Amino acid sequence: MDDLERRVVILSLVARKGDNPDLWGYARLRKSILLLQVEEDVPLGFVFGMERERPVSPELQLFLERMLYDGYLLSVETPQGFRRDLGEKGLALLEAHRDISNRYASQVERVFERVRDMTLTDLRVAARGAFLSNPS
Repeated sequence: MDDLERRVVILSLVARKGDNPDLWGYARLRKSILLLQVEEDVPLGFVFGMERERPVSPELQLFLERMLYDGYLLSVETPQGFRRDLGEKGLALLEAHRDISNRYASQVERVFERVRDMTLTDLRVAARGAFLSNPS
């Protein structure tokens, strides 16, 4: 999967909205991306390792920071903290590449439905379990 496809898949996830005010905090987004890659077999290609009992990917962290810097994602302050949302460039990229987002729509939807009402603690446990059962 190339960087364009990675961006579109991640933006497709961020575009999903729910009633949980914690969508999309940085930690929740990273763990949800891990679930997309490991449990839904979306070939994002990020390498994860364990750090302080949590799966982390420095590559994913840099990729998300670059998406933020380039305007694909926004950092929005809420009463619950900073959340990620779609930037104008992110909205335009999703619109221009519906074929990519449609290709992975069912996997993105399954992850969204699973995580949208989870506590962050439960999501951390799920991400750790997914990583340990399928280490990269």
